[in-house]
Amino acid sequence: MADASPGFAESVHRLGKSALDLLHTRTELFSIELQEEKVRALRLVVWIAGAIAVGVSGLSIAMGALALWAWQAAGYWGLAALAIGALGAAAAIFWGVHRNITNGPSPFAGTVAEFKKDAACLRQAQ
Repeated sequence: MADASPGFAESVHRLGKSALDLLHTRTELFSIELQEEKVRALRLVVWIAGAIAVGVSGLSIAMGALALWAWQAAGYWGLAALAIGALGAAAAIFWGVHRNITNGPSPFAGTVAEFKKDAACLRQAQ
């Protein structure tokens, strides 16, 4: 009986060390993915700001063109085409941002996948 106790204690020690190592690895993975998500979010904010700027300029041009057109009732089709182009560019940027958000990777997908693998391994060990 005296020999069983040190082996059991050593097994518990190894199990605890393995659990701590696993937790440390998962925490590092989470940290890396969090940093990636911050960069992705910042990139989206920059694109949205660009789309807003282009959209505001398009609206300004459109309103200016409409005011000039109504005032003179002459052919300011060039300004109107410019406004339509700016609004089209803003729409294209918003569409791209929307597509990036909806089709982009799930946040923390790597961490979730690793936790699923860990859970499967623990289920098999039982």
